Amino acid sequence: MSSTRIKWRDRMPENDIKYGGHLSYRHLRIIGWICLVIAQVGVILKLEAKLAPETQQTIDIWNMVITVIGSLPVPLFLLANLSTILQKRGNFKALFIKYGAMAGGMFLLANFIVFHYCFRTLHAFDNNINWADTARIIGDMLPFLGKTGYTLNIFIDMLMVVLMFFFMNYECRAKAFQGKRIILFRLLIILPIAYEVGAIFIKYFATMGYFTIPSPLFFLLPSKPPLVFAAFVLIVIFLKVAEVRYLRRPGNTREMYERHITTKAHALKISILISVIFAILAFADLALFVGLALSTIFRYTAEYAHLPQTEIDLLISYRISVFESIGFGGAAGLFLAIPIVMLFSYTKTHSNPKVDILIPIAGIALIAVVLLEGFFQVITLNLPNFLDKLRKALEGDDGGEAPQAISILLSQVKDTIHLL
Repeated sequence: MSSTRIKWRDRMPENDIKYGGHLSYRHLRIIGWICLVIAQVGVILKLEAKLAPETQQTIDIWNMVITVIGSLPVPLFLLANLSTILQKRGNFKALFIKYGAMAGGMFLLANFIVFHYCFRTLHAFDNNINWADTARIIGDMLPFLGKTGYTLNIFIDMLMVVLMFFFMNYECRAKAFQGKRIILFRLLIILPIAYEVGAIFIKYFATMGYFTIPSPLFFLLPSKPPLVFAAFVLIVIFLKVAEVRYLRRPGNTREMYERHITTKAHALKISILISVIFAILAFADLALFVGLALSTIFRYTAEYAHLPQTEIDLLISYRISVFESIGFGGAAGLFLAIPIVMLFSYTKTHSNPKVDILIPIAGIALIAVVLLEGFFQVITLNLPNFLDKLRKALEGDDGGEAPQAISILLSQVKDTIHLL
């Protein structure tokens, strides 16, 4: 029988196809971190253009860079994580330790930066500001950081994906889940799904102003757009369904399945499946966001017809920014990821896994350098004008009262964050 007539489900290492994706999980992580760094450069340049605008076109260009480039890392990181899970089937303990430690480390680092630098800065202007005030002030600003293209705690997202695979694939030995009751263990996949859905609602109501997310808790929230998360839920479910169908065929065994999933044929089939899911959900996200935006425009134009057009435009812009801050319209990266997915193979490995530890460290370091240097340049270039406004606020030259100076300053800082 010709090898070309062998069905994909019957492929084994000895009769595998020749084509294998050239990109590995490591390449995806490198591309993702490079995109994140570029997105941060775009954030800084957009802020500079906002503070000293020459043309609206410049701001629009950097908006596009942040939206397009900044949306690509999340699906790439999660796909790389998927590759790691498939390569280390059953070794969930190591994955929990790895991503749990990274998520916890990022949580502690982010809170250290917020409370150490922000508290010290705010306290320098007003000695009455305490830790709780700092958490409230920063927490009020943080939901809008979703628009910057910066993924705040991508390791939380990775941990949630590991949990989904764990509940769908781990053979639990506990007596409560033996036999047909294993379905109860599989249903625990609802836990990470509920965590993600709950985070979406928390971000929405916080952005709408119903409550403030305390800044320490903000860094425990996952950061991926809702339909990017939905894509990986579907991938996990489809992979489990494919496994069950394979094992139900007469003559197939668990050992055969473990050998089959190491083939290039299976990796290519998975890449095609992921590309189809990405395309469908990216289109759905785009249609949903456009629909929400248009309905907002029509609704606000009708309800607030008595207001000046400029005020109506501000209301519409704010409402759309709420949708953006919780992730809708942020699945554009799924479209961009499709060509990369078709060049990717989860079976491709590397001889020195220690290099993988250096990639996120280097990425975080580069982002820190870009942001620190960028904000330093923005502040120093605009410091004379900022100090002049502060002097007028303190002296009451701008029509305000001296006791209101700190409120004016914080309002300006908050407006700057919203500009992002």
